Amino acid sequence: MENKISKGELLEELLRNYFLNLGYFVVRGVKFRYEENDITDVDLFLYDRSSTLSRERINVDIKNKKQPQAFERILWANGLKKLLGFDQCIVATTDSRPIIQKFGLIHDTIVLDGNFISKLKSNNLIDRLTEDEFLLKLAKHKSYKKFPNKDWRFLYENSKSKLLNELDYSGFNSNLFLLQYLFETIITDVQKREDATRLAYTVISHLLIMMDFILKDITFLETNKKNEHLRDGLNYGNLGKDGVDEIINIAVALSGKSRNYYNDSFNSSQYLILSEFFSKNEILRGVFNWAKTFEQFAFNSEFTSPNMLDSVCKAIISVFLDYFSIDRTVFFTASYEIQGKLPLSDNGE
Repeated sequence: MENKISKGELLEELLRNYFLNLGYFVVRGVKFRYEENDITDVDLFLYDRSSTLSRERINVDIKNKKQPQAFERILWANGLKKLLGFDQCIVATTDSRPIIQKFGLIHDTIVLDGNFISKLKSNNLIDRLTEDEFLLKLAKHKSYKKFPNKDWRFLYENSKSKLLNELDYSGFNSNLFLLQYLFETIITDVQKREDATRLAYTVISHLLIMMDFILKDITFLETNKKNEHLRDGLNYGNLGKDGVDEIINIAVALSGKSRNYYNDSFNSSQYLILSEFFSKNEILRGVFNWAKTFEQFAFNSEFTSPNMLDSVCKAIISVFLDYFSIDRTVFFTASYEIQGKLPLSDNGE
């Protein structure tokens, strides 16, 4: 690798690759935030579609030190698991003492001990960008208007943080705003185009994980009922239609304005584009795997433009473009300019 990374960062990358190979959706270095305050970092966030009805979320704590304080890390990881409502937690430590495994078992914590770490360190990193290399790309850019004076590392970190405690309509709608900015940047700024595309891929992967987590609770509803549920959730947020109606009633009583004055802002037909797409059973089954695919394209060493993606990934991008009322032809034509090629067709395929 060209960029030198510390022993701790190397171990995090090796573990990330290990869990990717096991089939997890993996995100490294996720900040746990509370009201704009950074509380702590989750070294690795793991997400798995265990079955049609269940999802597994795991926080991984990694310490590659001579004095790893393994007992303390087990307690810390277990406490964070309970705070976040996760299903499991893992501690990776260089400590090889059998008592560490015993202590972890007692406290419902999986321990990857020094013996495991030693074997893992003999592996080579797979051919993809490390987290640090990815952040270096993002550090070159800043948003001056839509996200005033925020560099793209902040935008990326903010999107990742939502995976810890906003796997819901609130997190999804918030990330839609970011994705729209990135799509517009891809179209208008050729110098930022490649990095904007990589970041857009990661945001799409986060959006798909959020949607997968939402869909688990409505899997067995009829398609039209799923559509209605998703439309209301996307339109009204976590409160739902009934919750928003209560707030509107109070607002009408206090302001004296008509109910239609408030209702109009919630009657967007744009959400139908997303709800109709994600309520289809064949889409529901594939969302998790597509999230992993977009994450892979974001971090591939060799850049892949949207035009080079398979038809399903192009279709997912196209659904979001339609939702933002961004012309597909304009977007995919701009994407070709990254690689100096001409478009094959007007719909990006």
